[in-house]
Amino acid sequence: MSTVLVDDHLLLRLLLDDEPKSLRSQGSTIATTGLWYHRLCRALSTQTVIGSISRQLGGVEESVAGAVLGTVIDLPESIELVSLRTLSWPMGQLIGGGVRLNLLSLEALAAAEYLGAEMCLAAVDENIPLQQAADARGTTLRIVAD
Repeated sequence: MSTVLVDDHLLLRLLLDDEPKSLRSQGSTIATTGLWYHRLCRALSTQTVIGSISRQLGGVEESVAGAVLGTVIDLPESIELVSLRTLSWPMGQLIGGGVRLNLLSLEALAAAEYLGAEMCLAAVDENIPLQQAADARGTTLRIVAD
């Protein structure tokens, strides 16, 4: 069974039951990182910050938005969340090996490698340094635009 590691934008789409058709093959599992999960929670936890994530939720009915918030707060067990307890050492090894990324991207790369997962980013999250680092290490990273 394969695993797809998703960013916060794709995670929200999954929780909104709006999974992009090209995201994964049948039977693939979904995982995300702690910082991507945190970024989604942060984006949805306040009404004073309006961004691309909170706008997605603002476009749905109030009952749907409430249900999605409940799902974000209590992330379904079917979505694997990789702990920094597991990833901190591999992240340190990436840095020791010359990888230069911000913390969010470093965690994503370490999680993808730990899980043997394909990393998927929403087009809005296109991240050239992460793409270059993933490519250099042979880790699959794909931009999902639909």
